[in-house]
Amino acid sequence: MQPQPCRLRVFSRGCVGLALAAASLAEGQRPVCQLAEALVGSVDMHLNEWDTQIEFALNSTHNCSTFLEFVYLSRERIHIELEHIRGNVTLEMEQLQREEGQGAASVTSAVAHMSKASSLVSAHIHIHGALAAARQECLSEHLQLLFLMSMRGLKKLLNSQLRHLWVVFQGTPEHLRKGVERWLTEITQLFEADLRTYESIMVNWQEPKEDIAGAVEGMVDDDAVAQQNISEKAKATRSRPGPPLPAFSEREVDGVALSTIEILRRDTFEEWDTQKPLLRSLLRHALSRDTSVADVCAGSGLAADFFNDTGLLTAYAFDLSPNIVLLSKGVVQHANLSEDNLRLWRDFDFVLCLTAARDFGLATDTWAKAWRNIEAHAAHGAVLSCGSGDVRQLALAGAASYAPALRLDEQLTEVLEGAGHTGICAFRRDGAGPTAARA
Repeated sequence: MQPQPCRLRVFSRGCVGLALAAASLAEGQRPVCQLAEALVGSVDMHLNEWDTQIEFALNSTHNCSTFLEFVYLSRERIHIELEHIRGNVTLEMEQLQREEGQGAASVTSAVAHMSKASSLVSAHIHIHGALAAARQECLSEHLQLLFLMSMRGLKKLLNSQLRHLWVVFQGTPEHLRKGVERWLTEITQLFEADLRTYESIMVNWQEPKEDIAGAVEGMVDDDAVAQQNISEKAKATRSRPGPPLPAFSEREVDGVALSTIEILRRDTFEEWDTQKPLLRSLLRHALSRDTSVADVCAGSGLAADFFNDTGLLTAYAFDLSPNIVLLSKGVVQHANLSEDNLRLWRDFDFVLCLTAARDFGLATDTWAKAWRNIEAHAAHGAVLSCGSGDVRQLALAGAASYAPALRLDEQLTEVLEGAGHTGICAFRRDGAGPTAARA
């Protein structure tokens, strides 16, 4: 007798009654079909629970304080569940090792624990992403940064979870047991740190103006004192950073430095253009051994990392973004090239700004300040992106006017352009001698 194929029924979220019908039909099915039906049904059950959470949080009668309290409690519950999972894994590993020796811990159980934790975290991110989109009026800039920083860390950990599963399918499951407990510890600590930061932010958090205004309108005449207090509170919100969120912008208000959110996005999704072919050309044609280099438009400092990894020279990373030290964890230092009289602690053989044309554009005043600062720190020369057309003309005119000691190195510029790096201009300080090209 030929085995009957499984007939899977995919439930919609609203068709709860079909689940009962499936239970009666499952008796005549093969065991594997019953298992498949159970998996589909369990997913549908979780979808319904998630919908309930979203409906509760989006209740229009809840003010921002209630909404943010719900977000905090939801995150705290995920943290508690992660602690339980980590504890179960630790206990299970210890028991199995005592009973059957080293390496006897169940791979199947380890995968199950990791998958449960990953599912909880993934569901949490998606649910609260939907909530944040619907209740943006409740988010302060500090809360926004907290959630984005958290997502950056979670992305790395969720990718790491897939890496752990990879070793199972490649036939080396023993490696999984070594990593599961460490992975659970890291993701639990991330949620714990998020909760502490959330608490510190909410200590000074205040209701958005519209919520406060609504409270004032609802006061009766006898509550004149309280009404006055709330009115003063509403006035105080004008000067504080908080709801509503400022409109997203790729750059800061000066139009030059990348915004904090943009740097976080590029870091999280690895969208920095490191221009490695250009960096290799600079190593070959411009930068001699033991040269000191300052990348003053460094972003997250990947170009400086590339140079330092060669061991041939020493590179330092600086950027205009005001929060770059925090975002890069100290790898990149803050140096605003577009301010007057920038002075770092030392000079450098070469100064680089490989995004100058894109950052400065047609801003004449910005080019002027940048050239003065570059000339003050470049002992031998500088390499910048100067673009094409009007931007190139403005960049070269700015160099001639505000950095007269730096002359265009036409030979090196032609070499770099011949290697395919269009829009790059090389400059050499008078008296520094010809560029020491490397073979």
